[in-house]
Amino acid sequence: MIRLIAMDLDGTLLNSKKEISRRNLEALDKAKEKGVCVTIATGRMMNSAVHFGGLIGANAPLVCCNGGLVQKEGEPPVFTAVYDVKFAQELMRYVLGEKKWYMQWHIGTEIYGTDFRPEYFYAYRTVPDFHIVEVGQNYLSHAEGIMQFVLRDLTGEHMEEKLSDIKAKFPGRFEAVTNVDTVTDIMPIGITKATGVEALAKHLGLSRGEVMCCGDAENDLPMLEWAGTAVVPANGIQAARDIADYIAPSCDEDAIADAVERFVL
Repeated sequence: MIRLIAMDLDGTLLNSKKEISRRNLEALDKAKEKGVCVTIATGRMMNSAVHFGGLIGANAPLVCCNGGLVQKEGEPPVFTAVYDVKFAQELMRYVLGEKKWYMQWHIGTEIYGTDFRPEYFYAYRTVPDFHIVEVGQNYLSHAEGIMQFVLRDLTGEHMEEKLSDIKAKFPGRFEAVTNVDTVTDIMPIGITKATGVEALAKHLGLSRGEVMCCGDAENDLPMLEWAGTAVVPANGIQAARDIADYIAPSCDEDAIADAVERFVL
């Protein structure tokens, strides 16, 4: 029996307009009525996850920053993983100082960056009052408690070479996932969505067999492999579809509702 549903946002719960369909909302409400825990597992930071968690009435802690933070708003974290300050500063000096590339980082519920460039944050357009804390060149003073860095390339043409460059500079010192050409998430070593969902399941006293995970992209692969039931929308990448227990219709065709109706209701 499924007792926890953990869903990716972009390309899974959210449609291509970055919205949640009425059918998805109704299916999740019915699942909660049956006593199922419903939450989000996203690469986004807490503030964005809280917005969408509120829309679906999430009744379990949210998994944010690709598993680096598991927390319910207003309560202590269930799980958190942060970078060593010294390494965080080394990475900042290299990427922001030497290379002059655009990169943000997540601390608690806030996004930090040298400056805010709205064109880089298209995916956040449906999040009310979205902002980042702009620190200018004083970024080294904001290196404590970082859960995730996000490297951005506006066109995506140079992301692969940028990431290869950083890996060569800091071999084996971080995890990285590139879900779209323009964005690469950089997490502490060993941290994935599976880490966060597993910590949440343990907190709730659930086995992996009682957990359904839904996702479509590279950063979802670890949690899909871990899950008792792995659901991938038809728009998911091939690697995700290859390990799915069920391939749902696309995110624009109510993938979550279809899966919930099939496996929970």
